[in-house]
Amino acid sequence: MTNLTKIEIITRPNRFEAFQKELAKIGVSGLTVTKALGTGLEKGFIELYRGKKKENNIHERMKIEIVVSTVPVESVLRVVEATLRTGEPGDGKVFIYPLSEVIKISTGETGQDALQDSPSQN
Repeated sequence: MTNLTKIEIITRPNRFEAFQKELAKIGVSGLTVTKALGTGLEKGFIELYRGKKKENNIHERMKIEIVVSTVPVESVLRVVEATLRTGEPGDGKVFIYPLSEVIKISTGETGQDALQDSPSQN
């Protein structure tokens, strides 16, 4: 069985386009992106709401999910470092999970085959 790994990245949305282009260069074409809100070490900001000062420490984030089998995880991590790291709080986090299986619903294909586009579907 092929090693399947899920890489989950939570980061700022402003560098996503560059990140996606670099992923394509190493052979990663499929990913899932979700808009997210989060808080962490990054400082918040003060805003005026109905005449009262309110501290807001919730920031817009992006959650990017990638499943790899043939592309090494280390290659994805190099792209993360090269495109998403600024060295400032708020750059985000990377979570890496081993997957036991993946199944393509439309065809029933499993494992690495489920991650590939079938020629008939293009």
